[in-house]
Amino acid sequence: MKEKIKKLNFLRRLTLLQQLIAILALMALFVIVFLMPIIDNNLSSIIDNYMYDTLESSQYALIEDSYYPMDQYKTTYWVIYDSSSNMWIKSNMMIDNINTFYYYLFGTDLQSALNNSNTLIQNKGTIGEDMYYYCITEINESGQYLISIIDSEYSNDLINDIKNQIVYIQYGFFILIALVMIGWVFSLINPLKKIKNYIDDIKIGKDSELNIDREDEIGVVSKALVSMKDSLDQQEKIKEEMIHNMSHDLKTPIALIQTYSQSVKDDIYPYGDKDSSMDIIIENADRLEHKVKSFLYLNRLDYLQGENKELATFDMKQLIEKIVSQMDALNDLQLLTDLDNVSFIGDEEHWRVAIENIIANASRYAKSQIKIILKDKYLEIYNDGEPLDEESIPYLFDPYVKGVKGQFGLGLSIVAKIADMFGYHVTAKNQEIGVSFIFTKK
Repeated sequence: MKEKIKKLNFLRRLTLLQQLIAILALMALFVIVFLMPIIDNNLSSIIDNYMYDTLESSQYALIEDSYYPMDQYKTTYWVIYDSSSNMWIKSNMMIDNINTFYYYLFGTDLQSALNNSNTLIQNKGTIGEDMYYYCITEINESGQYLISIIDSEYSNDLINDIKNQIVYIQYGFFILIALVMIGWVFSLINPLKKIKNYIDDIKIGKDSELNIDREDEIGVVSKALVSMKDSLDQQEKIKEEMIHNMSHDLKTPIALIQTYSQSVKDDIYPYGDKDSSMDIIIENADRLEHKVKSFLYLNRLDYLQGENKELATFDMKQLIEKIVSQMDALNDLQLLTDLDNVSFIGDEEHWRVAIENIIANASRYAKSQIKIILKDKYLEIYNDGEPLDEESIPYLFDPYVKGVKGQFGLGLSIVAKIADMFGYHVTAKNQEIGVSFIFTKK
């Protein structure tokens, strides 16, 4: 079975035009091998019925016109047989021809009609290489039978004419469909080539435009590619800025650690004594550690998002109360809460990181207070700081985007990944006074 499927899959290795030509060739082969024999057989049946109807009509005309044949039926041979005298009493044929037809064509059926009192028999037969249709009809109760005969030359010509007409119509229709399909394929190939060239340009970093004025699936794909290109350009710009900022952020603490370490080694204390100078070294080492951990945690979230696992629920109110009790003593801001008994989906430790990141972010901007509101499928963390730049809000949760007082541009990106991983959406919103970060269930 697999081998057969592989053989059928050869079409996938062809271009669209080659696939279309192969399909049209298969259709033509099907018409010749299967459809034409069926048409031929049905035509033969139709022609047979037509010939018998012709014979019946000629017999009716003969009977109603006192046995004199009408002009339109002069090609029909006929003879009247009288069973009581066992003689041919009328005919438009010579006696030798009648006897030939009797012995080689209709004799058996005539005897069957006499023996079984059949009033109508229709059949066909051959004499040599010629085929004839005949009809035997009882014309009165005295035992007289009218036998009408017509040769198949007319039927053969008719069959050939009809078959030729059907073949011409079929192939004309087939050619028309082929032309339409080929035109349709070319209408697909051209935009697909444009899309391919556009993708090739993107791969090598070349500026390129993709203008495809279509509303079908190809148009949707082209618009998606353009949108993807814009997104990639934006991400590339952000990454370039991130590399610049990261190099600066890393260079400064590393330089301080190197310089102060060398100074301490040389018994020179930049901050007056050994302990103060070592505290600066430790502080900058902690900064580096925090940045490295943020990078590793962000990469870990990318890995966890690809896993399929069942998610449990936990008490979000209890988690927030723990975080507030621990962070309340670490700053001078007022931490207010309005919490309902609500469960959230996901891992408690990941949510702890997300909430702590939001509160830490808010604490850098808040003037006097941070407020946490928890309702059903809703979590809001508000601070009374300065409003956000409206143009920056759509990119606020992208990696490496730093605010005015941001540290490294990863905190909010981690928050967004955690929320998305557990089926939630996080947004930032400017209030009349202050800013809110809001989590809602998707």
